[in-house]
Amino acid sequence: MKPWLKILVGLVLGIITGLILFKLNKSQSVLGGTCNEFLTLVGKAFIDLLKMLVGLIVFSSLVVGMCHISDPKKMGRIGLTTIIFYVVTTLIAIGIGLVVVFSINPGAGMHQPIPAGHQGGSGQSLIDFLFSIVPSNPFASFAENHILQIIVFGVFFAIAINLAGEKGKLVLKYIESLSEIMARLTAVVMKFAPYGVFALMATAVGVIGEKFLLLFSAVGCIFIAALVQIALIFTVALRVMANVGIGPFFKGMKDAIVVAFTTSSSSATLPVSLECARDHLGLSSDISGFVLSLGSTINMNGTAIGQTVLAVFIAQAYGIEVGFTSIIILIFTTLVSAIGTAGIPGSGLVMLSIVLSAMGLPPEGIGLVAGIDRLRDMIATVVNILGDAVAAVYVAKKENQIDLTKYHQVTWIE
Repeated sequence: MKPWLKILVGLVLGIITGLILFKLNKSQSVLGGTCNEFLTLVGKAFIDLLKMLVGLIVFSSLVVGMCHISDPKKMGRIGLTTIIFYVVTTLIAIGIGLVVVFSINPGAGMHQPIPAGHQGGSGQSLIDFLFSIVPSNPFASFAENHILQIIVFGVFFAIAINLAGEKGKLVLKYIESLSEIMARLTAVVMKFAPYGVFALMATAVGVIGEKFLLLFSAVGCIFIAALVQIALIFTVALRVMANVGIGPFFKGMKDAIVVAFTTSSSSATLPVSLECARDHLGLSSDISGFVLSLGSTINMNGTAIGQTVLAVFIAQAYGIEVGFTSIIILIFTTLVSAIGTAGIPGSGLVMLSIVLSAMGLPPEGIGLVAGIDRLRDMIATVVNILGDAVAAVYVAKKENQIDLTKYHQVTWIE
């Protein structure tokens, strides 16, 4: 059975168990209380396993990503144009996600109790926040799982590695190994996801009862935001910035869209995207190879939408206000954590835990949305790969490395 299907089974069984617990809790049954305590411990263990991963994943993937991007051969005119395009479209995607989720308020009716012992954000000002993310002791930042301080330290560390030249490459190799090990460790932890999701979902539904159906309104928000990103932002970029037709683009990317939707992996879709870009959109091999490969790692428009919607949804579910500073933290963390995301199996829940930690939201909120993560991932991956392809078309047109005749004569791919 595929991992995502196991998680889905855990979700369904958790909902059924939760509804039973809801009835038992209402009747103040001793059995219900005992089961609830046990499932709470199982759910907490899974959350702690995710927390265990976060710090080193953020540090290693960020450093490796920055060092690769900062290769002088890649950081020329084309590289800079590509990165700016990716950053701008990701910021727009986050903005669209915020507008949609605050307009619909999908989590407002869940009324989840805040977990015991949880300490939320301090309500600090923006200035205080900016100074608080500067680490005085990076080891303390890792020990306390202070994600934003780890990100800042990682940025400076990556810059120092590049400045060190050949001597820095030795350290980079160790960090690349660390990044690979953390990816493998994540895969191991995610084997426990079905059981963790079952326990977390059972305890959550045991409290809210039939209100769990509100979860699927979060998926609706993600779908609406994704549709806006594709139908408005991507089409404007193609028509206005690249000055090419919209229809041929989507025809040419048909196979990549299907693979992205079914595999939920930007990396797995990359070979198909490259074939579509070269053979059907008429892009040069150099442009398509660089832009799409880079995009499969750092350009996560769809992921940004999903993380934004789910983070705000969880805050609404717990009745926690998302203020201006929290939104800035959300934007910053979502943008930066996109680096390296595609190479990490089960990265959706791990990346969400990073965002929740940075915003001071209960990590138990992951249990609320874990069951719909596959649906989020399917939608997000399609947006991700289309964003990469739009960037490739734009850069190729700007550099005059696109065969417009081939582009406009594209036919449905066999």
